[in-house]
Amino acid sequence: MKFNVISGTSMACPHVSGIAALVKAVHPSWSPSAIKSAIMTTATILDKQHKPIREDPDGRRANAFDYGSGFVNPTRVLHPGLVYDSQPEDYIDFLCSIGYDKRSLHHVTGDNSTCDGAFKKPFDLNYPSIAVPNLEDNFSVTRVVTNVGEARSIYKSVVVSPAGVNVTVVPDRLIFRRIGQRIKFTVNFKVASPSKGYTFGFLSWKNGRSQVTSPIVVRVSSAGVGLVR
Repeated sequence: MKFNVISGTSMACPHVSGIAALVKAVHPSWSPSAIKSAIMTTATILDKQHKPIREDPDGRRANAFDYGSGFVNPTRVLHPGLVYDSQPEDYIDFLCSIGYDKRSLHHVTGDNSTCDGAFKKPFDLNYPSIAVPNLEDNFSVTRVVTNVGEARSIYKSVVVSPAGVNVTVVPDRLIFRRIGQRIKFTVNFKVASPSKGYTFGFLSWKNGRSQVTSPIVVRVSSAGVGLVR
């Protein structure tokens, strides 16, 4: 053949960059984390034919390791309803929690940041997805969402649990009374049955107009499997 078209990150990058610029133009006060959250949580896991995204070349049904949060939607991204916001110091704490020392941290930040206020676990980063790579019996993570939609709104949680894991959210309803209000919630994981490798699910916050979706990835450890026998 004289030419071919191959999709990948080199093509995704300019598309997502353009969408980020669009969001920044409409919402100039939003942080990079808020913009990224809006892009991730409004994405879809359906293709242009409204069917589940498939993985090349074997055509199997894809998962979060293939598509991340999904196929971006440049229309919905302007009105995400809720965002998971983080500040630069939160990412410094995250790097410290995965083992960065002062020297390696300096290579990233270019300043004199230290690990004095580091998270206990990397899962504590307020990121719009959740990964639990070694679940033993039960585990919990917390997240904080900021209301950027209607001032008075109520969101209800909808969970699709990964295979072999029970997932609950507390509280399962978020009641907002103003724009910019932040509410914390906890996501609880408990081993229900043996599972092999990573399994996938979703957490969505819905209010009738907005759907704020985060992918969930869990792998049950061998110790966790032993607890359910």
